[in-house]
Amino acid sequence: KTVKENSVYLKFKLRDARWGDKTYILSWTTTPWTLPGNVALAISQSLSYVKIESRNTAGIHEDFICAESRAPAIVEILKQQGYKTKQPIRVSASDLLGVSYQPLFDVSVLKSETSYKIYSADFVTAEDGTGVVHTAVMYGLDDYDLGTAVGLPKIHTVNEQGKFMGVSQELDGKYVKDPATEEIILNYLKDGGK
Repeated sequence: KTVKENSVYLKFKLRDARWGDKTYILSWTTTPWTLPGNVALAISQSLSYVKIESRNTAGIHEDFICAESRAPAIVEILKQQGYKTKQPIRVSASDLLGVSYQPLFDVSVLKSETSYKIYSADFVTAEDGTGVVHTAVMYGLDDYDLGTAVGLPKIHTVNEQGKFMGVSQELDGKYVKDPATEEIILNYLKDGGK
């Protein structure tokens, strides 16, 4: 059946001294329930990427990375959120490959040497979103194929009844498609994972 899904933009904090401590790569998803299963981000080496330098309403400096063609839309969203931005600066996709980022959720069984890094994938486009694809290996064919190719953990965070398991006290046992469950996920992320 046809169902309506919420789409969300997400910022993943890079863990690499080359990018500083306030640089985030942006992703977009229409399936927030898959976010606890995130183990990687995918970019396309055929796309150009940019860094958008900005200051939020509290005057805190943050940099955001997305596909160059999506930058005008992202800048508009940032402005709606009260950010002041500078002219985007082009960055090399190859400089992003292999860079680690901070997980959104602390799911110990998903941690490995290959988890929470940026990889190249040919299925990434910039038709919508950010040109960066959130990857949850067990919840999509492209995700699964990428996970197999780079050795990501293949572990379910949802059981056969469609309920979270092994994610967190707040989410375990809750049905993934329940609007209240999605609200828990989104509020958790809005609060910075607290």
